[in-house]
Amino acid sequence: MQRRTPLLALLLVLSLILAACPAPAQPAAAPAEQPTAAEAKTTEAPAAEAPATEAPAAEAPAAPAADMTGKVVIPAGGVIRLGGSSGLTGPIPEMGSDIAQSAQVAVDDLNAAGGIDGFMLELDMQDGGCDGSIATNVANKFAADSSIVAVTGGMCSGETLGLKPILLAARIPFVTPSATNPSVLSEDCDSCNRVVLTDQLQANTDADYLFNVLGIKKIALMHDNGDYGLGLVELLQTAFEALGGEVTGVEGGQVGETDFRAALAKIAANGPELVFFGGYSTEAALITQQMKETPGLEDALFMSDDGAFTQQYLDTAGAAAEGAYMSKPIGDVQADMYNAFRQRYTDKYGAEPLGPYDGQSYDSVMLIANAIKQVAEVDASGSLVIDREALIKAIRATKDLTGLTGSMTCNDIGECGAGGIQISRVENGEFVQVSGFGMK
Repeated sequence: MQRRTPLLALLLVLSLILAACPAPAQPAAAPAEQPTAAEAKTTEAPAAEAPATEAPAAEAPAAPAADMTGKVVIPAGGVIRLGGSSGLTGPIPEMGSDIAQSAQVAVDDLNAAGGIDGFMLELDMQDGGCDGSIATNVANKFAADSSIVAVTGGMCSGETLGLKPILLAARIPFVTPSATNPSVLSEDCDSCNRVVLTDQLQANTDADYLFNVLGIKKIALMHDNGDYGLGLVELLQTAFEALGGEVTGVEGGQVGETDFRAALAKIAANGPELVFFGGYSTEAALITQQMKETPGLEDALFMSDDGAFTQQYLDTAGAAAEGAYMSKPIGDVQADMYNAFRQRYTDKYGAEPLGPYDGQSYDSVMLIANAIKQVAEVDASGSLVIDREALIKAIRATKDLTGLTGSMTCNDIGECGAGGIQISRVENGEFVQVSGFGMK
């Protein structure tokens, strides 16, 4: 036992020395790189499985990001990202697609002209569904995306009211091309703007035309209970009654409703000369048809708004649409500029723009881009820096900016549009202007 003790001690010492020695060095792994915004949307294969010929991830430009001061910093090679919200689904998807495509043509034109300080633009168009609850999800997506500089949209009033509080809190400015409800803009929202004219002007114009031009003294009102349709009807009632006219009844429905006969029967009992509907194409067309089947309304006139000023209305209503009236806000269209835009749109999408808000959608992007040009700066590293707070102020300070829809100047609550209200009548299956802005 005593002879083994030194040997055991020696072995113990040797084992401790060996344990203290470092293992042979392995090749150092490249530090993991944060994915770009676009890469984060896909599931990547593990780095070890990447083929040897794959370009290193480090060569991809980093995604833009907003720092703690609200500045979006876009590294060299990156893009200026704009958000968009349009009703690609919902009650008037054809108009939603037209608005989205018109905004994309504006982005294409900006990029063809060299972008802004050499940085190209990118449009992230989302489906706001012409619905406030859907638009809330869109707004949350944009608010969580630090690369979004500004937003064009929403399309519908309810949709835009869903965007409004979230984008305001995130300090992301928006310009809507087509949300006409007066409450979309307010004194407490410095980041809210639009290039379309409001329902208040439309209601006043419609009331004057009905009362003073057509000589109608008694009207009934119908609506779809939406922010747009109900809001316009309420304004029209006030304007018509202020002129001395009588509103004989008000009936509400729902988007997607197909049978309006019960409501029309109630309306007919009071003998209106005209039924005005605030809402969208399909419901307007069905009401037009069912009026012809309702005793007491066979000879009553029908009128609706820009939400129904579509080919879809004409196709659905068919012969019953003959003689119906429609009103819509329209810009002070610059013919040469608009015709050139229309050709580029047709070349890209294979069909002419549908309207009525293709020009306003194009101009909403151009108004945002014009403001970005004023505030964007290239820093020492070659990055483009856009201060959102400065951008909010620059949009609101827009003055005499010539667009497809006229000269745009924003007032203190973000009304930037030009033009007026047009009233048309259906004649031989087509809308023909009979009064309002642009008539010679």
